[in-house]
Amino acid sequence: MIKYILKEQVNPQDLAAQNKFLPVKIKQETLTLRDFAKRISRESTVSSMDAMAVLEGLLQIIPDEITNGKIIKLGDFGTFRSTITSETAISKEAFHVSKIKGLNVRFRPAKEFTKQISNIDFQIDS
Repeated sequence: MIKYILKEQVNPQDLAAQNKFLPVKIKQETLTLRDFAKRISRESTVSSMDAMAVLEGLLQIIPDEITNGKIIKLGDFGTFRSTITSETAISKEAFHVSKIKGLNVRFRPAKEFTKQISNIDFQIDS
């Protein structure tokens, strides 16, 4: 269940306009890699240490391959890919690598992942 509060939103372009309300998710418990390893071990035949080793491997391999420009497809989980943040230039000749500000990592959930989170219940926090 996702808990939320309603937050009043001001229209910055029209301060005289009526304020509106939007739901804001309440921060909940954080799960660690170790938490995932323990749960995987409870729900499978893999030990917690073996699960942790695989998860640690992913933490090393995914960033390494992302920085090599690769797209990482993890089956029914989803896809990680990178995009570039940059200033624009008026022509190809005017562009210089110094205009590139950084690399962003994007995650796109797969259909199965999206399906599993589609039937969520929401509850306003009182």
